[in-house]
Formats: sequence, structure tokens, C-alpha cells
Amino acid sequence: MNKRTDKRTSRTRRVLVRLLAAGGLAAVLLYTEGQWESRSGGRMLVADLLNRPEPLLGGALAALIAAAWLGDLRAAALRQATRAVTVTAGVVFLLGVLAAHKVSAAETRSREAAPAGAERALVVVHRSYATGPAPGEHWQVFLESGQGWEARRWALADIGGAPDDARLVEASWTGREQITVVTDSYRRVFNLDQDSGEPVEAR
Repeated sequence: MNKRTDKRTSRTRRVLVRLLAAGGLAAVLLYTEGQWESRSGGRMLVADLLNRPEPLLGGALAALIAAAWLGDLRAAALRQATRAVTVTAGVVFLLGVLAAHKVSAAETRSREAAPAGAERALVVVHRSYATGPAPGEHWQVFLESGQGWEARRWALADIGGAPDDARLVEASWTGREQITVVTDSYRRVFNLDQDSGEPVEAR
């Protein structure tokens, strides 16, 4: 009876370890997809849902640490090394999260619909950092196009981040299919491709 119970317990543990390892891998793959869709022109809903390192990578690390501690590795040295690596990775991740949260930023976001009435909007995200390694102001300018899962976000400008960097003066629609971004050091004009809607900088 005891042997049968031990076998059942061992089998249950192996299944749990496999589920934890698979869940950790799935979380990493989902985060990778979110990172990929966060590129300019990527699907913005997928990026917003999956480009979340804290819950996804944190969950993956937790699952892998649990799998390492529950795993029935034959060699004691291999078991200890696996546990040490996973715990160290978890500690490094937590330290990184704590460091990121120490950098506080006040954020505002503006949104201007396209004058042509199409499913397009000009979005400006402004962050003001009072503390951290590079206090100052930071602007990101995006074009959001489409609806639902096919909606895409195009990055037009990334401005500031340090006290001596450029500052945004204005980002606006200057035509039915044209956006102009003006800073205190340059001016950039983007025309929207008629077929894809992709913003292409005028030369």
C-alpha cells in the first residue's frame, strides 16, 4: 500500500512539474509575442495585453522555481545547481522590478482623431520624471490605425529623456493624411501611405 501511494505521489509530482515548466515556457512565449508586436506597426491590442514583463516573466520565474524545487533530479549536485540558478534569477528579477518602480513618472496622454474621419488617431504620451538616473521630460508620438485585433500602432517620434535633449513643441495633423512633429531642434513631416496607412517620413 505504501509503495502504491509513493508511486502515485511521485507520478502526481512529475505531472505537476511538467505543468509548471510548460506554464513557465508559455508565459515566456506570450511575453515574446507582446515584445514583437510592440514594434512600430505592430498590433497594439496584442502589445498592450502581452508586453507585460512583471506578470508574465515574474509568473514564468515563479513556475520554473517551483518546478526546480519539486523536480526529482537524480544527481544531488545537479539538483542544487538548478535550484540555485532559478532562485538567483528570481532575486535578480525582483531587484529589477523594485528599481523600475523607484523611477516615478507623471504621465499625460492626448489623442487627436484624423481630420479625414478615418479610423486613425494621433497620440502623444508625455512623461515627466522627477527622480531617477535621467530626470526630465519624455514624449512619444504614435499613430494608431484601425480597430479591434487588427489595429496597429506606428511610432513617429521619441523625444527627450534627459534635461539637455530636444523638447516637443507640437504634434498635429497638418493635412487629411499628413502629420507634422515639431521640436525645438527639428521638424518632421509624415505622409500616410494610401494603401497600408503606414506613416512615411517626407524627405
